[in-house]
Amino acid sequence: MDEIRAEQLPDQESWFATFDVLNGAKPRLQILADYIAKYEEPDSTYMTLQGHPDSLESRVTAYIFDEVGDSSATIYANNMIYFEEDRRFEAHGNVIVLTTDKKRLETEFLVWLEVERKVQTEGFVRINTPTENIQGYNLDADEDLENYQIARVTGQAVVEDL
Repeated sequence: MDEIRAEQLPDQESWFATFDVLNGAKPRLQILADYIAKYEEPDSTYMTLQGHPDSLESRVTAYIFDEVGDSSATIYANNMIYFEEDRRFEAHGNVIVLTTDKKRLETEFLVWLEVERKVQTEGFVRINTPTENIQGYNLDADEDLENYQIARVTGQAVVEDL
């Protein structure tokens, strides 16, 4: 039993930590979490990031930066998992994404693919922008939510006359 327990323990732990991913000298991702556990497995290295387990208000916050290092979006979630080799993270539980141009996305599960600069959801998603209030399923979008596809869409949008 001790061997099994030892295999399940993280290789590193940090409390009230900041995790940064750089693209050269420019920031690409910064995550703030109350607890980070890093696991180094033979086939992958990943981190779990969590808010404080005794607080409903404590959330994990991720700041995404564009290719020139400017802020692109902020993601809030109950917890996240970052997969180093794949350079992607998964956000779980009451996920909210806010972009710099006043777009808001809400879902329960979101995948961010760093290299492709994409976000995806498998379930229900709601997007509010200055001109749209829509909801649907299975979002596939660029990370700043400029272009996106959603299945089974319902909602309201302002249509411009040409």
